Amino acid sequence: MRILAVLAVSFMTLFSFVPLQANAADDIKVKTKKGTGLTFQTADKNYKLRMRLQGQFLANYINPDGDDDEGLGFRVRRLRVTWNGNAFAPWMKYKVQYDFSREGELKDMKLSFAKNKTFVPTVGQYKVPFNREVLNSSSVLQLVGRSIITDYFEYDRDIGGGFYGFMNNGMVRYDVGFFQGQGTNVRNDKDNTGMLWAARVQVAVLGGKAKKVRENFAKKPTLTIGAAVAGIDLEESSADSNIGIPSGERDISNGGTVTSITGDINYRDSRFNLTGEYIGRWVNADEAGIETAYDYGFRVQGGFFVVPKKVELASRYAMVVFDDEVMADLDQVWTFTQGLNYYLSGNHKWKVQLDYTFQREEEVGGAELDESMVRAQVQAYF
Repeated sequence: MRILAVLAVSFMTLFSFVPLQANAADDIKVKTKKGTGLTFQTADKNYKLRMRLQGQFLANYINPDGDDDEGLGFRVRRLRVTWNGNAFAPWMKYKVQYDFSREGELKDMKLSFAKNKTFVPTVGQYKVPFNREVLNSSSVLQLVGRSIITDYFEYDRDIGGGFYGFMNNGMVRYDVGFFQGQGTNVRNDKDNTGMLWAARVQVAVLGGKAKKVRENFAKKPTLTIGAAVAGIDLEESSADSNIGIPSGERDISNGGTVTSITGDINYRDSRFNLTGEYIGRWVNADEAGIETAYDYGFRVQGGFFVVPKKVELASRYAMVVFDDEVMADLDQVWTFTQGLNYYLSGNHKWKVQLDYTFQREEEVGGAELDESMVRAQVQAYF
């Protein structure tokens, strides 16, 4: 505990840029609550630091169709430390998240100025405010992983700024962001990728607030809807930028525009939940003879608590359809996933998840490739 206190004081010193007095530790309150991390806060509440740890251990077995490359694998999927709180004043907020798994990576470094909750300027590296599934934290996913629509339409975290706010007593949330369009931890002063922009609105129609996006767990019936739009105007040197398209799926090496739309709806109560999400994307290459392509995808996902707050059955069907009239090798990809969750802590903090996924890729020429996967994951988040 003494070591953590020293780390907290040091971290606050970095944000204050002024030396702390020798007796500053006497003015710092330390508190903890099950599943919400360890918090250090000054008596005047001008400085606050909350430390959290998320660890996920994954085991998966993959059996691809017509391929000998099958087998069982293990890995530490995520090992993230999050620091968040405020500095200088209660409304000057920050969040830093670092993932120590694999080679290590900075995920978030975000500063928000929330003096007026209807208009909160934000700068740093953080999630592009677009589709619901990506905005859902990896710590609260209902199944072991996200769906294939994230694989084919995701806008990754990016560096930039924007603003968000709440209206109608927190029932409506809006987000607007402008980013450099090159993804996470990229510093490229020479190449101008083209600005990535995004705007999202979320409305709590029934119960709850519009502050966050979630798939399950609710004390009372809630209904939330959301919609967003995002786009980027690419230049010739930016084929590998943050455009929401996996490498090789669309040829825009000579530049072009990508515009995406999404809509989602979610219902939750204490026993049942259901989510629907749709994403569409126009890809217009700056090359003669290539028409504008429109690809789309959707997912339908739901769950039922067999034992309230403890045992849940969850299912998902997801599909991605490509405009195969415009330079596409794949016609469509679809998956079905069935999962079983055991929430040891009665929420997502401590949980064991098991799921089975069947995936089929259908190529334009008619060939089909099937793959089956079984995954088991243990998470600790505190």
